[in-house]
Amino acid sequence: MTMKLRDKRVVAVVFLLIISILAPLFLPDAFVYLLGMAYLFVIMVVSWDIIVGYTGQVNLGHTVFVGIGAYTTALLQVPSRFEGTFLHLLSTIPQPPIYISILFGGVAAAFVGFVIGIITLRLKGYYFALVTAVLPLVFIQFLYVWSDIFGGEEGFSVGLERAIAPGSVGKYYIALFLMVISVFIMYVIVRSSVGYKFRAIRDDEILAESVGIDTVKFKVLSFVTSSFFAGIAGAAIVHYRITVGPTLFDIPLMLMIILSGVIGGLGTLFGPVFGGFVIYLLKNWWLKGLMGISEVLPVNDEVILYIILIVLGLTAPQGIWRYASNYMKKYFEKES
Repeated sequence: MTMKLRDKRVVAVVFLLIISILAPLFLPDAFVYLLGMAYLFVIMVVSWDIIVGYTGQVNLGHTVFVGIGAYTTALLQVPSRFEGTFLHLLSTIPQPPIYISILFGGVAAAFVGFVIGIITLRLKGYYFALVTAVLPLVFIQFLYVWSDIFGGEEGFSVGLERAIAPGSVGKYYIALFLMVISVFIMYVIVRSSVGYKFRAIRDDEILAESVGIDTVKFKVLSFVTSSFFAGIAGAAIVHYRITVGPTLFDIPLMLMIILSGVIGGLGTLFGPVFGGFVIYLLKNWWLKGLMGISEVLPVNDEVILYIILIVLGLTAPQGIWRYASNYMKKYFEKES
């Protein structure tokens, strides 16, 4: 019966992939563009789930790595930003191909994640969460202090010629490809022996230490993995929308990531895929048509999203994915 349910899930995933591939043939160009952005947002949410849902370490500064990946690729593509600054020698570096600079964005984010992880992941309890919560504020200040390089509040453009693809449809398919590849790699990791060690640390860190698991090592590894894919997502967004700015470090983006992961179901991988996709479209598409009610009631789209979070927290506290999975298991058991 378990095999039957697994087969159903495989069929569902293949079906959704086919729908995703065919979607640009039937949707307006603006919606295709928005769906591509949703795919990149999904990478952020799933990568956050690696450290929080699978390893049990509450990271409230995930957008730091999104922003590092974004600014790394942007500065690699526009090294002229360094001219006239104390880093003027960097203005002579050659521009790498776009996809190489996106990879560098992920590597830069992973390196910073490694340094921060070595320092902070020895902390227990809520201390790690508090430290990571401060990180976005610190990095945003760097953007403002060195505005000649980073563009300050407005950020800067990398130029149309550095777009990930010339049109919305091309961008869409590249974003879909990046999401599928990223989620697949993370799926392989969490299903490997490394992933089982992540879950052992999440479930009982003291017991994991007692059976010989180097908890600090695997927490850092989880953090680096999470940071790498967050950096990839941030870098890809820069070449998707042609601009980089402080919004990629910002707290509202972090809140959306948390909301998506919790609603989808932490520690499930596919729950955050569903949650990230739905919440992004809810925020940037579906709720826009309901904003007329803001003239009558003192609410906006963010208030509606948090109301949804509260309702689902009461009705499906483990997330939609686990709720749906448990329902399907019961259904197949009855059928048998």
